[in-house]
Amino acid sequence: MMAEDWGMQPNPQYRIGLDEVRELAARAPWMLLVSHPASGMVASPSPVLVDAPGDDGDDALALVTHLGRADARGHGLLAERSSEQGPAQMLVVVQGEHGYISPSWYLGDDRGQVPTWNFEMATLTCDVEVLDADENLRVLHRLVEHFERAYVPGGGVRLDIDDEANRGLAMGTVGLRLRVRSFDAKAKMSQNKSPETRASVIEQLDASHPRLAARMRAAD
Repeated sequence: MMAEDWGMQPNPQYRIGLDEVRELAARAPWMLLVSHPASGMVASPSPVLVDAPGDDGDDALALVTHLGRADARGHGLLAERSSEQGPAQMLVVVQGEHGYISPSWYLGDDRGQVPTWNFEMATLTCDVEVLDADENLRVLHRLVEHFERAYVPGGGVRLDIDDEANRGLAMGTVGLRLRVRSFDAKAKMSQNKSPETRASVIEQLDASHPRLAARMRAAD
């Protein structure tokens, strides 16, 4: 691949803004949480939801999730922090649709170019708020409700936050609110190719990767 196709290149054609990042986070809830405590770098995958806007009208992006208590300890989130230190921070990686793009699909002047990879991704730098036990339960309830509603006909099971057994199990988890302070986000969807080539790529992906084809159409 050409050097320009390595990694997350700063090409303005591919950059996406806050609204698109919010939509991507809603579509791709399985995220990677990365931190760098004194003990060394730590990464944990976790289901994440976009938080509801606050009552103060603040439209900044925030996320809610949870980690197992042992994982939260590994990220350094259970240690006392001084006011001078400020909140702990995490890098949250949101990965949307992605896939290999063959140059055999290119037409016209694009013929002869090298393979590449189309993708949509956001890396979010977040301040971390550790939630109290009651709010952690509410977040767990939201997570279960969200995924049961999406994947189980009729809505599936419900997490009863008043059930003592559930409250006991929740003590093994740590709820988090992640307030996004900055982000780097891109949707690389062959925007640098001709309309004819993009149509050809989409046609090929319709057979092999229809969800990526749909994202390419949405980027038009």
